[in-house]
Amino acid sequence: MDDAIKQQVNQSTGEYLLFTLYWLAFFLLVLPIPSNVILFLLDGGSLVFKTNAIYLFISTFITAVLTLPFLKSTLEAQNKSDVIGHLAIKKMALFPLIITVLLTAAYVLLEQGFFSFMEVAVPGFMLEIKAQTNSLLDKILLLFAVVFIGPIYEEVVFRGVAFYRLKKTALGAIGAIIIPSIVFTLIHGQYDQVEIFISVFVFSCLMGLLRHLSGNLWYCIIAHMICNLLVLGDIIF
Repeated sequence: MDDAIKQQVNQSTGEYLLFTLYWLAFFLLVLPIPSNVILFLLDGGSLVFKTNAIYLFISTFITAVLTLPFLKSTLEAQNKSDVIGHLAIKKMALFPLIITVLLTAAYVLLEQGFFSFMEVAVPGFMLEIKAQTNSLLDKILLLFAVVFIGPIYEEVVFRGVAFYRLKKTALGAIGAIIIPSIVFTLIHGQYDQVEIFISVFVFSCLMGLLRHLSGNLWYCIIAHMICNLLVLGDIIF
């Protein structure tokens, strides 16, 4: 009897993991297609997509909006309240928020110090963005895309949907932290330096741990926003 139950649990976990990866692939590979088509048309049919602020804003915004209708299905929710509850979107307390902000800022500063010590070069795509971000409008659009829309979208997908689905399986909190972090790292393939690639994985695991310990997705979103803001500010300001 115990073996049968164990086999059933393992099968259920495997199926849940597989479908979670399917959903991640859908969010990360399929949903961006409409925005890419729009950019393709706006660029006169060019297959070389630019990395300027306007293009990044349009792509990020459209993809984030297209995600919303699918949250109910991916979270197996019955209504809007269930979606909010399964994503762990709650009111934040002041003290944990302050601690989150301070620890995130300290982490980013230590990370930048380490990169400087190791003489890790600034990624080429960041230099390209910097070269194409000249006007105030460019900076505002880039700020919204990278600091606000991007972190909300990514945290909802990885620490919201994926975390919720995987934590309730036999994989538990550890699987819900590590597996989405692997995928999170892989989609940031624009970083060609090993040190930065590793730091992305570490950061994602820390976000997963924060989600687990706090039980509140907002802290992950705020931490992600701060991280992106500090990195972006070092590039364009």
